[in-house]
Amino acid sequence: MRRHQLGLQHGALREIIETAILGLIVFLLAREAVQNFQVEGRSMAPTLASSELVLVNKIGFWEVDLGPFDALLPGRSNGDFLLSGPHRGSVIIFQPPYQSAHDFVKRVIGLPGDTIEVTHGRVFVNGIELNEQDYTYAPPSYQWGPAVIPPEHYFVLGDNRNSSQDSHVFGPIHEDQIVGEVMFRWFPFDKITSGISRETVDYDGTVLE
Repeated sequence: MRRHQLGLQHGALREIIETAILGLIVFLLAREAVQNFQVEGRSMAPTLASSELVLVNKIGFWEVDLGPFDALLPGRSNGDFLLSGPHRGSVIIFQPPYQSAHDFVKRVIGLPGDTIEVTHGRVFVNGIELNEQDYTYAPPSYQWGPAVIPPEHYFVLGDNRNSSQDSHVFGPIHEDQIVGEVMFRWFPFDKITSGISRETVDYDGTVLE
């Protein structure tokens, strides 16, 4: 009888340990796949405001070199990212190129190989003027370019063009600095929304490919 009771106790303890280990694994995987992020400052106004909380997709921005098997994975057209990686119009979280207490959030404007120019309050990608009236605070008051974005680099700007530390200040960012893409804003609760990232279009409404 005593051996039977010890066996039951041992089995219950093992089940508790296994459940705890499984829970820890799930937690760590979830933490690597998504991340909570608090917006700091006004650089992404009017899209995002300071102190708002967003959820960030990290799994699509894992970098994996699959060599000749890249073609077997759909969406593998943008660098070494596991899935599709950043697109024009994606709102991303990234590590700034200088010492900072927090990561930055900006919008992707240019991809590797794009020619970017900012002039007379207008932004051009490969000679096409972007229609940004729906999501920017004001036209940019600075000049930048024209310049070609190097391989593995991305040109990013804050939606509050004239109050943002971004690529017009420190240049394109390297893909290794990218943490993930903003999926949706979840706080404040009365402003819960997805669609923070959006397609980049010209003044004819044509999406830039």
